[in-house]
Amino acid sequence: MKNRRLLFLSLFLSAFAPTILLSQNLKMKSVRIWESEKANFGGFVDLEVVQGKIISLKEGTPIVQPKYLLPGFCDASVTLGSNARGGKTGREELPTYLSGYLAAGFSHIESVADPNVSNLQNEIIKSKWFAPILTQSQKPALYSELPAGEGSVYTSGLGQAIDPKRNRHLPIFLKEVENRGFSQTELYAKRREAEEKGYLPIAYTFSDKTSWEDALDTSFPVIFHPMPEGTNLYRAQKRDFRWAPMLSILYLQNLKQKPDDWKKEIQVWSELHSVFGSRWKDSLSTESEGEGEEENLTSNSFSEYQSTFQTEAEARKNLLFASGAGHWGLFPGQAAIVEVRLWESLLAKPKERKVDLPSGKPGFWTSLFGSFSPSLLSTNADPETLPQIRREIIQTLTLRTCTFIGADHEGRIRVGGTAHFSIHNENPLKRASGIFPIESMVLGGKLVYTPKPTKEGTAK
Repeated sequence: MKNRRLLFLSLFLSAFAPTILLSQNLKMKSVRIWESEKANFGGFVDLEVVQGKIISLKEGTPIVQPKYLLPGFCDASVTLGSNARGGKTGREELPTYLSGYLAAGFSHIESVADPNVSNLQNEIIKSKWFAPILTQSQKPALYSELPAGEGSVYTSGLGQAIDPKRNRHLPIFLKEVENRGFSQTELYAKRREAEEKGYLPIAYTFSDKTSWEDALDTSFPVIFHPMPEGTNLYRAQKRDFRWAPMLSILYLQNLKQKPDDWKKEIQVWSELHSVFGSRWKDSLSTESEGEGEEENLTSNSFSEYQSTFQTEAEARKNLLFASGAGHWGLFPGQAAIVEVRLWESLLAKPKERKVDLPSGKPGFWTSLFGSFSPSLLSTNADPETLPQIRREIIQTLTLRTCTFIGADHEGRIRVGGTAHFSIHNENPLKRASGIFPIESMVLGGKLVYTPKPTKEGTAK
């Protein structure tokens, strides 16, 4: 049986890329690649990779069912040490957790609030694990009244020393508790100091309105977490900051209170992410309590935050992607699927249908709210609006966020660039399931993920 599986997998791969299997050299014919400059798929091309680099993209022959290639995605905030069930990630879980990112098309992830990941990077090399490329932020700064976390994951106050082995991102946690937190004077001074030294301050607001306005008033260039309703935004501020909404953290809190919806979402995530479906689907209970950062997020109704995300069009022009994987219920890769699906559902225009009212009788909604015209009710998302929304989401997953975290491929598929890309059987802009699932993942010219065949010998 094992030999049959290996034989099938080899035949399955050779059908579309004969030299792709565990090689840094590959050729793919008549594929359509994502062109970041146009925010769309281009025509048919023949792609060649040598030693992990794309050396040519030549015009190819049109075919009926081409493969579609998207640049490797980038995630700007994950916590590898948290296992999404309220505990810590054990060493035996790490290979699966790392493969979870690859199974969703992620080539690069940024670790936030983890111990130093250099030991993990050494373990990845030593054990020959398949993993996305890791980068790590500086230790997050907490206001001094809140003690630093165990194992010195955080620093207390703003007087921290910079670690040259980490990247230039400097997270500052702004959550207000009983009117305690950083003053605007402190925040402004720290932002200026960090920028003068070549670092990038990032405000984590925990969806707190006061923290949001403090970050805006002191001109933080990057802000993470959902924006509360009523946040005071000026036009200049809307244009001048980048925003990672991380809506999925609050959405999961809300979903825990709705068992029927929870079961439906679990099934969808399983269909779109093979690792979640096979390893994590049955490991969560809505009765369990998480121990992560999400408990500190303001627990207002999720509808408040989704409304702000929908209406603040100016702020959405500079979106970054951060899945928050590691928070309760948010596993590697699956967390990104939750976030992307939220963005898509909130931004898509609703499909509309006419409502026929009985003559001479007011309708139910009319009896409650008065007459309205035309008689239309929204249903599910309008498929005509989805491609443009997905283009913007793909640009955020690739070009914008990959540039932000300094990914070597810059979120592009281009000659001279590193060969990081996911492979899709259908056009992600048009298919019903959207951007996910992916068929396979290539990292540095090597095949690092493809769904395993089932016992019957068919691809999952």
